Amino acid sequence: MDSSTTPRVIQLADQIMADIAGRGLQSGDPYLGTAEAARMLGVSTTSANRAMQLLVQRNILSRRQKRGTFVADGIHGETQRTIDRVHLVVNNTYLATEGMMADGVIVGIQSVLPHAEIEFNHLPGSDDTAWVSELIAKTARSRQAEGFVLARSSLTSQRLFQASGLPTVIFGSRFPSIQALPSIDRDHVASGRLLTKSLVEQGVNKLGVLMRSQVLPGDHSFMDSIWRTSAELGLSPNDLTMRFLPTDDQAIQHATRDLVHQHGANGLICRSQPLAESASKTIKASKQIKIQATPIAVSDVYSRNQAKLPWLTIRTVDTSESIGAKLAEILVEQAHGNAPEIAIRRLEVQLSNPSA
Repeated sequence: MDSSTTPRVIQLADQIMADIAGRGLQSGDPYLGTAEAARMLGVSTTSANRAMQLLVQRNILSRRQKRGTFVADGIHGETQRTIDRVHLVVNNTYLATEGMMADGVIVGIQSVLPHAEIEFNHLPGSDDTAWVSELIAKTARSRQAEGFVLARSSLTSQRLFQASGLPTVIFGSRFPSIQALPSIDRDHVASGRLLTKSLVEQGVNKLGVLMRSQVLPGDHSFMDSIWRTSAELGLSPNDLTMRFLPTDDQAIQHATRDLVHQHGANGLICRSQPLAESASKTIKASKQIKIQATPIAVSDVYSRNQAKLPWLTIRTVDTSESIGAKLAEILVEQAHGNAPEIAIRRLEVQLSNPSA
């Protein structure tokens, strides 16, 4: 199994630590600022800042206002760890279409587990039974304490991890019949309600909904909320049309044309950013001014350019760092032999208006 990789932010942090060691720096010695570190690493200041922030969480660096960055006490010390390695288990198909987990989640995990190694494990897009079984068996033989964060996981993988007894948290929703694994997910009911209500308030009376072809438990709550809210606001079943589509630009554009021309949709809800990007191309390319004005709203946004999106979007109130810390705290509880106090945690969401 060769599908495990070290997250980029961890690689950069390791390079900084190697640079500190190469310079022979000790606790209290000044270190590079963000811009200097970025030049040394050959990356953007944003990437360098993320890596340095992670090292602050590990107590390797400290930042003092108006004075700069210094080597901290943790450069020499080891602290007792409850989890030695955290596996971020992510579906390969999801990685290809919607990108890597936000760096902020990793930073949040390391704020709780500052000395834990963090490793991405890429689930195969199809049958993952053998892959997950091998990963669990390998972990069971390890002398290290290891925990797992499952993102967009299958029913099979959730069942196997549930049976393993290893510290595991689902970053998403549990499938029916999964009772023992804790989960953290955004509030999909609120997401569906907020997006539907906002579009109807803008004058939308025919709603098109574009969903991913792979339907997961959170999607059920999301779709139920859209139907329920639409009915409460006076729309009939004929005023709402749903399509379930692969992440294929041509397929999404064709379905979008069908929604606006054949079904009269004058507002679109897209489950993911790739769906919105493809649908937007069709809307912009229309020769009809009325169609060009079709509002688009997006529920799931995970890319790093979140602040620059031209659509109404759903965002969590919690920062990605806060979410990462919550995930790590659940793993620590399990490592101590305790069941989490709250098995299912729903993250509060809010609307974010389009950027200019």
